[in-house]
Amino acid sequence: MTRENPLFPYIYRFGQPIFDRLFYHRYRRAAIAHATGRLLMVGLGPGTDLKFVPPAVTSVAAVEPVAAFRRMAARLADRHGVAVDIVEGTGESIPFPDNSFDSVHIGLVLCSVDDVAATLGEIRRVLVPRGRLVVLEHVRGEGATGRLQDLVARPWSWFAAGCHPNRRTADAIAAAGFDITGLRSIRTPVPFPCKPHLHGVATAN
Repeated sequence: MTRENPLFPYIYRFGQPIFDRLFYHRYRRAAIAHATGRLLMVGLGPGTDLKFVPPAVTSVAAVEPVAAFRRMAARLADRHGVAVDIVEGTGESIPFPDNSFDSVHIGLVLCSVDDVAATLGEIRRVLVPRGRLVVLEHVRGEGATGRLQDLVARPWSWFAAGCHPNRRTADAIAAAGFDITGLRSIRTPVPFPCKPHLHGVATAN
């Protein structure tokens, strides 16, 4: 994952709680509610989604490339009594064996991976057959919204450490071999350019 802005983990750490309270908590909780069994969280960030892991999950592992985020997430997990194995790694090279997980969670992460197709291929590899990909991602909009996202993509990507606001994520998930009938586009009050959002669960074919 590209992290060109070295201040971003700290901007995110202190700014994201405000965005979560205003906008994201309900969507994070609703998305991860689809997770069951052995769960892998890709791109854990500071660990916000750990607060919403449902009872149907039996174990939690997480991959996060940024050391500052790993430390933040470990502290949050301790405060909330969540047992999680947080390892260094990227979505493009997940350090777990094939068929290791029943569910994989991606929460606002595919926008910032260097290679979306490679990341989804790795997710498909570590999922069991018919495993669940739990999704909350902001994606490229239609019409004027999408065109404006294209225009601001480069400066936004630098500011937000590699976040691309104009990725066609649903198409990429389908191309990676997932049934996306359980995904839907939702309008949220989140400010431009990080809207609309893709929400729900995709199933590994």
